[in-house]
Amino acid sequence: MASLKKFSLSSLLSTTPVQIDELSTDGRRIKRKAAFAMLPSPVKKKKGPSESSETTTDFINDILNNLNNVDEFYYVPDSSKVTNVESLLVAAAMKVRRRYLTSDQPLLEWRAHADSYLAEMIRNEGRGDGDLELCFRCRVKGHDREPLFRCMECFSGDLVCEECCRETHKDRPLDIIERWNGDFFEKIALRDIGVSIQLGHASNETCFNPRTVQDFTVIHTNGIHTIRLSYCNCPNRATAGEWYQQLLRRQWFPSTHLDPQTAATYQCLNMFHVLTLQGKVTTYDFYAGLEKLTDNTGVKNLRDRYRAFSRMMKEWRHLKMAKRAGRGNDAERTLAETRTGEMGIACPACPRPGVNLPNDWEQAPASKKYLYWIYFAIDACFRLKRRLVSSEKNDPDLDSGGSYFTEDSLFRQYLLSVTDQQEMSTCTGLSALDHANTKFSRGYATTGVGLGVCARHEFIQRNGVVDLQKGERYANMDYAFASLLRHHSPALTKVISYDIACQWHKNLIQRVKSLPSLVRTDLSLQKLRFAIPKLHIHGHQLTCQLKFSLNWLWGAGRTDGEGVERPWAHLGPIATSTRDMGPGSRHGTMNDHFGHWNWVKMTGLGSLLFKRARTAIEELHVQQESLKEFTEGKGSDTTEWERMIVRWEAEYSKPQNERDPSVVNPYELPKTGLTENDVRLHLTEAEAQEAQRGSLGIHDIGPTAFMSQLLEFEDQQRVLRLDIKENSFATAAQKTELTERRTRMMRLLGRLRAIQTLYMPAASHFLANRHVDNEKIEHVEDIPIVFPSTLSPEDRVSGCRTGLLDTEDQLRDAQLRAALNSLRNHLHIKFRLLTYRRSNVKAQGAITKSQALLKRNQRQIDCDVMKYRDAWRSLEILRGAGKSGWKKLRAGDVRMMGDAEDGPLGMKRKRVGKAKRAQDAARRAARESGVDEGDSDGNSSTESDAEHSHSTKLGHARSQVGEGFRETSWIWKEAGTGKVIDEKVLEEFVRVEWSKTRARVCRWKEEVNLLAEETRRVLVTLEYEAKVWEGRVEYNGPLAEGKDDGHLEGVRAYALSQARVFRSLADNFGKTWKSLSKQAQEDGAGNREEEGMDMEVSSDQEQVEDGMEGASEDEEEQEAVEFGLDDEEMLDDI
Repeated sequence: MASLKKFSLSSLLSTTPVQIDELSTDGRRIKRKAAFAMLPSPVKKKKGPSESSETTTDFINDILNNLNNVDEFYYVPDSSKVTNVESLLVAAAMKVRRRYLTSDQPLLEWRAHADSYLAEMIRNEGRGDGDLELCFRCRVKGHDREPLFRCMECFSGDLVCEECCRETHKDRPLDIIERWNGDFFEKIALRDIGVSIQLGHASNETCFNPRTVQDFTVIHTNGIHTIRLSYCNCPNRATAGEWYQQLLRRQWFPSTHLDPQTAATYQCLNMFHVLTLQGKVTTYDFYAGLEKLTDNTGVKNLRDRYRAFSRMMKEWRHLKMAKRAGRGNDAERTLAETRTGEMGIACPACPRPGVNLPNDWEQAPASKKYLYWIYFAIDACFRLKRRLVSSEKNDPDLDSGGSYFTEDSLFRQYLLSVTDQQEMSTCTGLSALDHANTKFSRGYATTGVGLGVCARHEFIQRNGVVDLQKGERYANMDYAFASLLRHHSPALTKVISYDIACQWHKNLIQRVKSLPSLVRTDLSLQKLRFAIPKLHIHGHQLTCQLKFSLNWLWGAGRTDGEGVERPWAHLGPIATSTRDMGPGSRHGTMNDHFGHWNWVKMTGLGSLLFKRARTAIEELHVQQESLKEFTEGKGSDTTEWERMIVRWEAEYSKPQNERDPSVVNPYELPKTGLTENDVRLHLTEAEAQEAQRGSLGIHDIGPTAFMSQLLEFEDQQRVLRLDIKENSFATAAQKTELTERRTRMMRLLGRLRAIQTLYMPAASHFLANRHVDNEKIEHVEDIPIVFPSTLSPEDRVSGCRTGLLDTEDQLRDAQLRAALNSLRNHLHIKFRLLTYRRSNVKAQGAITKSQALLKRNQRQIDCDVMKYRDAWRSLEILRGAGKSGWKKLRAGDVRMMGDAEDGPLGMKRKRVGKAKRAQDAARRAARESGVDEGDSDGNSSTESDAEHSHSTKLGHARSQVGEGFRETSWIWKEAGTGKVIDEKVLEEFVRVEWSKTRARVCRWKEEVNLLAEETRRVLVTLEYEAKVWEGRVEYNGPLAEGKDDGHLEGVRAYALSQARVFRSLADNFGKTWKSLSKQAQEDGAGNREEEGMDMEVSSDQEQVEDGMEGASEDEEEQEAVEFGLDDEEMLDDI
C-alpha cells in the first residue's frame, strides 16, 4: 500500500489532470494514469442524508469513465463531510475492477515484446557485459589467464580463466562448460582442461594408488558426459568400499558391480522415475532426449549406453520399492527373503483387524456390521499384452510375488494343468465369456492382465494381479481373487464386484478349492456378497439387474464397483512399451506403476473422502425429504412394503443355495409382456446361434447391440432436448455442463457413425444429401441418427444389412410397451401425489416442495410420451400405416384414470357454470329492458334453442366424472384386449418406486456412516504405520554385522523421516476432515429450521375455498396446468 498515492477531493475537483497510481493484478508493477475531470455546477447544501446530489454522482461517474482500464481505484477524502461521495467512488471502483486488462492476457501482451526477448537470447550467444581482459575470479593478467570460459550451469555465467574454471569445478564435474574460440562459444569437456574425479577420499585428500578410468560415462539430467575418474585403490579402500560402493556413496548408480565403466546419477534416475510414472515417458524416449541434449546435430560419436541405462532403471525401481517397504531397515532378512506382497501398498481405509478395527468389531450390532465389510472389484484389460520375446531366464523378475503380481512360476505351473474352460453364459452381452478362450493369443505370451482392487478406494491389491493367456478365463481370475484374499482376514464379510459376477460366482467355492495350496482357501467358511458394477449392469438381463445391483444391496452405501476400470486408463499409455519387454522387465515396470497408483491414491484420500462425505451429507437430506414426501399419505401400505424389503434383504444375505425363491423382490416391476431386455436377449441369442453355424459377423458389436446403442443415443437426445426446453442451463456453470454433455454425445455419435457405415451404408448417402442450414448451428441433440425406418423403402432393401429392419421392428415394439408401462406408472404416481396434496398440503413451504416433486414426475411423463411417439412413428413406417398394432398417443390420451381428474374437471365445471350464469343474467336484463335477442326479422328460433339446450346438457353430462359418463383412456387398457388395468397392478408400480426411493435413502445413509468409519480407519492406520517405522530405527540382526556407524545412522534417519511422512499425512487429513462434523451439524440445524418454518406458515395460511379442501383459486389454476387443462383448452371446450 505504500506505493499507492493518496489524494484529496480538492485535487479531483481541480481542472488539472488527476494522477492515479495503479497496482497491477500480480502486484509487481505500478502504472500511473491521468484522468481529466470537468468541474461540476455549484450545488447548494441540503440538510439530511440527501446532501450529495445527482450532479455530484454524475461527476464521479465522469471521472470513472475517464479512467480507462483501471483495475484498482483508491480514494481518501480530506473531509469527513463527503462520505457519500466516497461511497460512490468505492462502489464504482468495484465495478471497474471486474474489467479484463491486458495483463490478464499475458501472451498477447508478450507478443509486443517478442523482438526484445529474441534480442536478449541472441545477446547471450556472445560474451555480454563481462570483463574481456581480466578473469572474474583471480583478476590476474596473462596469456594463460585470459577469461575464455563460462559455465552454463552456474548462475553467474561470468567469464573465468582455465585455471579458475578447473578449480571451481572439482566438485561439479557434470557441469556444461563453454570456451570462447575467438568467434563463438563451443562446448568442451571438463576432463579436457584437467578436471578429474577421485572417489573414496575427501575432496582435499589424495589417493596414493588410484585406479583411473580415462573414459568413464556418466548419465546425468543435463546430458551424457565422458569424464576422467579414479577409484581408491590404496589401503583406505577397506573403508571406501568396493568400486561400485564408492560410486554409490557419491550417489552415482553403477551399471555393473564388477568393473563399472558407466554410471547414472541418482538425480537422473529419480527424474526419469517420476517422469515415467506421471507422464508415462519410455526409457527409450528419455535416453534419446539426453542424447539430443548432449549433441543435437548427431555429428559426435556418442557411446550407446541405452541398454546399461535400461538395466540400471530396472534395478533402481526394485530398490526404491524395497526401500519404501522398509526392507532396507530389516536386519533379519535379505531381499531374496521378502515375504509375499510385502512391498505393496495396502489401502489404509479398508478394514484390517489388528490394525484399524476395534477389538470388539465382530460383536457389532447387526445394523452396523456393514461398517466392517471389505469391498473388492475385479476386472481384466486386454491392451496390456506381451509378445513372445525373451524368457524368464534371460529377463528374470526381481521381486516375484513381492508386491502386486502373483508368484509367476507357481502360477504358470498351475495354468499348465488347466485346459480350455467352457465358461457357459446364461446372460446376454458378456463378451468376457464369449471370448474367454480366443482373445487374440497368437504371437503373444500374454494377452492381458487381470487384477483386483478395493472397490471403494481403488487400491490395487497386493498379489491380486495375474497375466492372461487366452482371454478372461475363470482359471486366471479365480487365482487372482484367491491370491489377494491371502492378505485379508477370513472373518471379514467380502463384497465382490465383477462385470460377469452373475456367471462367475457359480461354483466359485469348488473352483477355489482346486487351486494350488499357496492360494487355496475355503470360501464356504467366509461370508461373500456378489454384485455387478453399476454401469456394466445395464448390459445384463433383468434378472441380473435385480439380484446383483449395488443399488439394492444392504450395506453397500454408494459403492459403484466401477473403480476397477480407472487403473486401466492410468496403465494404458505404457501398453506399447511393455508389449515388447521380457517377462521380468514387464512385471517390474507394471509393479512400479501399480505402486505409484496406490501411493497417489493414499495421498489423495484426504480430499477424496472429504468430497464424498460432503456430497453424501447433502444428498442424504435431499433423498430423505423425497422419501418423506412420497411416504406421506400412503398410510399402512409403506409399513408392509418395508417388511417386504427387510424380508428380501434377509433372504438375499444367505448363500445362494439356501435362499427361498418364493420371497418377492421388492424392486421388481410386475411384468406385462416382453420387456426391452427380453427382446434384446432373444435377438442376441439368435445371433449367437448364427455364429455357431459359421456365420461371420462384420463387427465385434453385433446388429442387436448396434441398434440398442442407437436407441439409447436417441434417449439421450430426448432428455437433452427436454432439459434445454426447461431452461436448465441458465448459469455459466450450467452452460459449461451443457457443452460437456454435447461434446460427450458428439464423440459417441462419431463412434456409432463408424459402425453404421458397415451395417447401414445407405445412412451415409442419406446424411450427405440432407439439407442443412449453414447459418444455424446444428447441435448434437438435433442431428438425425438415421434408423432403417428413416430411410426410403428402396434404401432399406439395398442399403441395410439383412435382418436389421426386423431387429429395429422388434426393438421398437418393445420400446412402445416399455414407454407405455412407464407412462402409466408415472401418471399413477401423479394421481397419488395430487390426491395427497389437495387433502393434506396447506402451508406455502409444503406446497412448494410438493410442486417440485410434481414437476420432476411430470418430466418423466414427458419423456415417456416422447419415447412412445418416436417409436410409434418408426413402427408405422416399418409395418405400414395403421398396421403397427399400437394406437397413436394424442395429448388427450395422456390422462390419469382415477379420481384425481375430478379436481380440474370440477374447476372446469365451475367456470362453465359462471359463464352460463353470466349469460342468463345478461338475457334477463335484456328482456327486462325490452331488447329483442331473436333473429333480425324478430322471430325466435325455439327449435334451435331446444336443440342447443339438449346438446349443452349432454356435453355437461359428459364432463361429469361419474362412472356412468367416464370414458377411460386407452392407455389404461391392456394392449389389444381392451381390458382395463387393475388398480392393484398400479399399486405395485407405486410400491416399486417407493422401494427404490427408500433404497436411495438407505444407501446414502450407509455411505455417510461408511465414510465416517473410513476416515477414522485412515487416521488409525497412518499412526500405525508411523509406529511401525519408528520400530525400524534400530538395525539389529544377522545383516547388521560389519555395518559402520554411517549405515546405522542412515537406517535411523530414514525410519524417522518415513514416520514423519505418515504423521504429516494424518495431520493434513485431520485438518481437511475437521469441517465435516460441523457441516453435518449445520445441515441438521438447517433442516430443523426449515421444518419449523413450514409449521409456522401452515398455522397462518389455511384456506378453504369453494369446497376444494384447502385449495385456493391460484392452486386450482396450477392444478389445471399440471393436468394439461389451460385456459384456451377450457374455453374451447366451453
